[in-house]
Amino acid sequence: MKIHDLSLTIETGMPTCGTPWHQTVEITQMGRLDEVGRNTHRIVLGSHSGTHMDAPFHFIDGGMTMEGIDPYLMWGPALAVDFRDKGAGDTVTLSDVEKLDVSERMIFLFGWYHNWKTDRYYKDFPYFETDAVKYLLDKGMKVMAMDTPSPDNGGAIREGGKTDSPNHVLLLEKGVFIIEYLNNTDVLSGGKVYELVAAPLKVKGSDGSPGRVLVRED
Repeated sequence: MKIHDLSLTIETGMPTCGTPWHQTVEITQMGRLDEVGRNTHRIVLGSHSGTHMDAPFHFIDGGMTMEGIDPYLMWGPALAVDFRDKGAGDTVTLSDVEKLDVSERMIFLFGWYHNWKTDRYYKDFPYFETDAVKYLLDKGMKVMAMDTPSPDNGGAIREGGKTDSPNHVLLLEKGVFIIEYLNNTDVLSGGKVYELVAAPLKVKGSDGSPGRVLVRED
């Protein structure tokens, strides 16, 4: 049995989504062993820092918040899908996903985590065409995990008040558990089923949460 950790390390100054309003990560020491008899730290971070999960409230007004997510979604068999042939700006199309044996939990492998901490990470990453997302939903997908920042087009611009993340809206309206920023996915093989554990912090009222993502293979 092997356990693989697919989580990014939370650390001070790590990249965030690039918007000026997003909280940067700060980890500072409060108590010190030689002063108060114990080491303690203050951790400041946004709800979408590093490897994290989205709750419906992220894009749906009045949607479920993180503490209400069904634990059933967080733990169970997940099919790994190899899209590592997709490069910068490429899309996952309807014809791509029609070839798949869609399961409740799916881990999409692009190898994009190799761009972490570079200028490329948030630019032109592969994303899903809306018709492909609709197909996956129709076939029963309930958990969508990926090693990119988003299932949506990172280069989209808000126009006329419309959302720049239509795939997020489609998925979260259906209660799909979205897991983003996976790390170390080269250890996974496309077409193989793994036991997935994706545990977010149980934060009341939150639209998302960083978490630890592990997979087990026998």
